Amino acid sequence: MSNLYGTWNLKQELPEPFAGIVQKCKGRRSSLKNEDCSKYNTVRAKSATLHPPTLKAILWLLGLMDGRKPGAAGHQDSNGEVNFYCLEYPKPDGTCALVYNSRNGKVKGFLQKKDGTEPLPPVSVSESSGEEYMALFAYLSIDGGDSLGDTEFAAHFFEIHEYLAGHKELDEKGLLHCAFVCCDNLFRRIESGGTIGKAAIPLETNQTANPEFIQPYLLDTGVFSPNTIDYGEFQLLSAKKILQETTIREIKEKFHQGREYPKEYACMIPDLPENYRVNTETQEILSMIVHTPARFFLLAGESGAGKTTDSKIIAQALGYPHFVFTCGPNTEETSLMVSILPNVDSCKLPQERWPTMEDLLLDPASAVAELNGTYPAGIPQEEAFRKILAEIYQRGYDRAKGEKDFIKKESTIIQACRMPSVIEIQEVSMIEKPGTLTRLNALFDDCAKTDLLNGETIERHPDTVVILTANLDYIGCQMFNESVLSRMNLIQHREGMSAKDMAKRAMERTGCQESGMVHEMAQVVTKIHRHLLKKQVQGGVCGYRELENWIWNYLASGNVLQASYHTVVSKASPYPEDREEILKSYILPYFEGAA
Repeated sequence: MSNLYGTWNLKQELPEPFAGIVQKCKGRRSSLKNEDCSKYNTVRAKSATLHPPTLKAILWLLGLMDGRKPGAAGHQDSNGEVNFYCLEYPKPDGTCALVYNSRNGKVKGFLQKKDGTEPLPPVSVSESSGEEYMALFAYLSIDGGDSLGDTEFAAHFFEIHEYLAGHKELDEKGLLHCAFVCCDNLFRRIESGGTIGKAAIPLETNQTANPEFIQPYLLDTGVFSPNTIDYGEFQLLSAKKILQETTIREIKEKFHQGREYPKEYACMIPDLPENYRVNTETQEILSMIVHTPARFFLLAGESGAGKTTDSKIIAQALGYPHFVFTCGPNTEETSLMVSILPNVDSCKLPQERWPTMEDLLLDPASAVAELNGTYPAGIPQEEAFRKILAEIYQRGYDRAKGEKDFIKKESTIIQACRMPSVIEIQEVSMIEKPGTLTRLNALFDDCAKTDLLNGETIERHPDTVVILTANLDYIGCQMFNESVLSRMNLIQHREGMSAKDMAKRAMERTGCQESGMVHEMAQVVTKIHRHLLKKQVQGGVCGYRELENWIWNYLASGNVLQASYHTVVSKASPYPEDREEILKSYILPYFEGAA
C-alpha cells in the first residue's frame, strides 16, 4: 500500500459536510455495505473507508468547476493523445503544480512559494497528506476520456456536486454513500494495479515519497504547458512567451550576477555594444546557467556561425571574465593544464649597447636600425618604441630558450576554473590524439577536481561556465570522445546565419549604413558558400567573417568590387581556376558596375 493510504492519513480530520454526517452516524468512517463499495472492490469481506485527502480533493475540484476555488486543471494534447494531465493545487504555504504521464505512471511537479520554487513535499505525517495527488486522480477520472475516465467515479462525483449546489434532493445518507464509493473507487484503481486491468490508474511505486522535481527552466520551454484548459486558469504551468531575439542590454538586466573582480580580470569582461542582438539559443544557455546547475555546453557549427561571439555575449550578460583556450592538432594533455615557457627573468642578456630614450627622441628610425639593422624612415616615436621593446623581449626569450631554463604557467583553462568565469575552449575537434580532452573530465564531473603537475589539486569553481566550440564538418576535424560528450549539459548544432542575419550583424559591427549594398554582399557570400559545399572545394571558406572583412575593406577603399578580391575570392579556394569561376559567376554579375 502506498503512503497515500497510510493509517495516519486515514485518521485525519474529515472535511465538512462529511465530518458532521459521520458524527451523526456514530462516528463510523467505514462501511460494510456492498452498495457503498466500488465495483472494483472484489475481495470477499468487502468494506469501504472514507479517505480525508480524497474528500478534500473532491470538494476543491467541485469548487474549481464552479469558480469558487483557485487553481487549474487541464491537459496537453498532441496527435489526438494526451501527453500530460496538468494541475495547479493551492496549499497554505504556496501552490503545487503537478504533471502526470499516464504512459509511465509518473507524477512530476514543484511547490511554488513566495520566496522561490521547491520540490513537491513528500506524502508523510509531517509534510503532506497527498490531497494534491488525489485531486489530480479525481480530475482525470471525470475528464480522462476513454483511457482514464471512470463512469462509476464520475456518476457519484457529480451527484455530490448536485447536492452541494442545491440542485438535487439527496439526503445525508445518500451523500455519504457517494463519498464512500468515490473514496473506494480511487483506492482500488490506484492500489489494485494489474488486478483490475485497464481501469487502473498507473502510478509508479512509492514516488509520492520522493516526488520528481520539474526544473524551473523547463517551464520556459513549454514542455509541460497544457493546451486544453478545463477548469480555472493556469499561472505556473501556462506556456511562457516564446523566446525572441533581444539585445545585450535587456538580457543583462535579467541574467547579470553582480560580481566584482580585480582589475586584471575585470578588463576581461566583454564589452560588446549594448544594442547587439542576442539569439534564442544563447538565451536558452543563459537560462540554464542561472536557473540550474548546468555549466557545460558544446556549440558545433561552421566557421562564422557566431559561436565565439555568443560565448562573449554569455560572459557579458553574466558579468564574468571571458577566457579563451584554442586547441590544435598538436594539443597535448599537459597543455590543457600548463604552458611551459622559457624563463626570461633568469637569463642575462649579453653586454651590448641598447638605444637610449634620448636616441629614441632624437631619431626614432636610427634607434630601431641600431637593433635590427633596418632603417624604417619616417617611423613614429610610439611605433619605434614598440619595435625596440619587442626586439629586446625576443632576444631574451631566445636566449632563455637556448639555456633550457623553463617555467610552468597555469593554462587559461585552469585560471578560469579558479573563479566565476566563462572559458571558451575553441576548435576542440582539431585535436588529433584520441582521448586528449578526457584529461578535463575530472574537472567536468561533480567532484570538479583534478591534479596539476606540481601536485596541487585544483577545484573548479561551481560557477565556472565551460563552452566548447567546434567546426565538426571541416577537414581535419576529429570525432569527439563519448565520455566528453556525455558530460555536456547541452549541445547546440548551430546552422550558418542567413544572408539577412549576416547583413544585420555586419551593419551593427561595422557601422556601415548602406543597407542595400550590405544585403547584396551578404547574398553573394551565401551563394559562394553554397557553391563551395556543392563543388566540395577543399581548403576554402566563405562565411560571415569574409563578409565583415569585405565591408571593412569597402569602407576603406570605396570600391566594393576591388574589396572582394582579397577578402572573399582569395579565401574561397587555393586553386586559381576555382577563384576565377567564383569571381565571374558570383562577384562580377552583381558588382561589375561598381568597378
